[in-house]
Amino acid sequence: SKDPTHSPVWGFLVPLRASSHMQTLKLILKSISEKERVTLIIAFAIFVFALTITIAKTIEERGTSAPVRGGSYVEGVIGQPIMVNPVFSSNQADKDISALVYADIASLISDWKISDDGREYSVKLKEGLLWSDGEPLTSDDVLFTIQTIQNPDARSPLVKDWQGVEMERVSQLQVKFTLPAPYVFFTKNLKNTRLIPRHIFGSIPIENMGLSEYNLEPVASGPYKFASFAKRKDGFITEYRLVTNEQYEGQKPYIEQFSFNYYASTADLIKDLRLRKIDGFGSALPLGAETRSLPRVKIENTPMPRYYAIFLNSVNNPALKDKNLRTALGMAINKEKIINKVFKGNATPIESPLFKNLISFDPQSTLGTATTPQWTEMQTSSSYDAENAARIIADLKTKDIKLNLVIPKVPFLEKVAESIKEDWLGAGISDVTITEKDTTTLIGDYVKTRNYEMLMFGNIYENPADLFPFWHSSQRFYPGLNLSIYQSTEADKLMEAIRQKNDPKSQRINLERLDTLLQNDGPAIFLFSMPYFYVRSSLLNGFNPGVITSPEDRFANVTDWNLASVRILK
Repeated sequence: SKDPTHSPVWGFLVPLRASSHMQTLKLILKSISEKERVTLIIAFAIFVFALTITIAKTIEERGTSAPVRGGSYVEGVIGQPIMVNPVFSSNQADKDISALVYADIASLISDWKISDDGREYSVKLKEGLLWSDGEPLTSDDVLFTIQTIQNPDARSPLVKDWQGVEMERVSQLQVKFTLPAPYVFFTKNLKNTRLIPRHIFGSIPIENMGLSEYNLEPVASGPYKFASFAKRKDGFITEYRLVTNEQYEGQKPYIEQFSFNYYASTADLIKDLRLRKIDGFGSALPLGAETRSLPRVKIENTPMPRYYAIFLNSVNNPALKDKNLRTALGMAINKEKIINKVFKGNATPIESPLFKNLISFDPQSTLGTATTPQWTEMQTSSSYDAENAARIIADLKTKDIKLNLVIPKVPFLEKVAESIKEDWLGAGISDVTITEKDTTTLIGDYVKTRNYEMLMFGNIYENPADLFPFWHSSQRFYPGLNLSIYQSTEADKLMEAIRQKNDPKSQRINLERLDTLLQNDGPAIFLFSMPYFYVRSSLLNGFNPGVITSPEDRFANVTDWNLASVRILK
């Protein structure tokens, strides 16, 4: 009954048997003819080849692709980082790095609940959270971050998200937020707010916080952490390097090293992409032909809820009070021509500011615990009717109509404006003047003062269902974004109800009513929506951020990005 393999003799028998088999094989090969030996070898080779093909086919049919860790990725960026601190960042280069090294509040929550009146949000952080230096991440960091944002001396661009919000530390992991009024989109604020470490910045006076070295060498809570940066003698930062943050509580990124190279011009960036010194870059502007023709790259048209429109200010041009004129101006614009000529088909003509079928009122979808709605473009219809537009303009009592259109000094918008001018003149408008201004002048001298008759501008929604910041009458003057100075009691009530009532059915009804009202009143001429463009190496896999509301959101699923994969059996 004893297992013979446990016998010390067994170790000698195995090699003896193997040796015996080899001797037998040699005797067989010697006993057959040369022709028979060749045939045998060929048969054996065919067997090995067939077996290899069978195994490969089985893995292909029954296997699945699995990413492997390793490698480095370099992204090109126009500009340079100045202050990698999400409380203060307004520079896009800073925001990009912050998105990779700082975790947002929503991603760190394990449990949360909303009070019946919709004013109290109680959240609980996940247990065992750590900063990249090993210090615990707790509710104290949440309170410190938001209190810093709310401090007027900080001048944080996030202050609008936290005005009037009161906080209470319930425990080391729990915080309660009390809102001044119900706001169904509050969870988006949690998503937009990235925490900074209290143990690093807590002892620094708010006035000196911007001077801290930790603003360029941050202590991280996100998937990556700071490694190093390089700069020229004139101080321009040329490169910024990140590595995997081993303390990150979520899925570790497959790409172990992530770097940014910084450029003063698009031409230099494209040159380095062509030389493969960088692996990709993102652009909110349309891509030129030199980019679309590059080999070994893929262009992702990433969904982004933004649109461009001509906002009409009838206070500065009384002729624009005439609804018939506003309607005719919209009908005269050949948007399809603009889309094809200026954007090479990479934009969508629109007649409304509402992104339909993109809207979810379930706060869980914002916190990442429920399915996010699939992207659907704005529902569109074509209002283009040049003949009817000319007839309406000819029938107007005012025969000598002169218009002035103010636009940002941006090449693609200049082309759009020239096409529109051509259409309007063809429809019978007496004179169209286009005023181009750089962004700083445009904001300071025109947008802030509403000093324009017509303004071509773009809007981006943080919440596709929340039109309040752009069309509510309380937002008619700066810093509000109601650029048409639009007033409607009915529209105001609809937008307020959409913000306060967490009932999906009534929300959709209110949105449809609001959409119809805005189209009928015609406070603006809606032109087109445009995606965010991401140019990447064809070697990169896993890029799928979903719908983004800000360029740094392209990193939403960066932990899934990978440069290599293997196939394994399921």
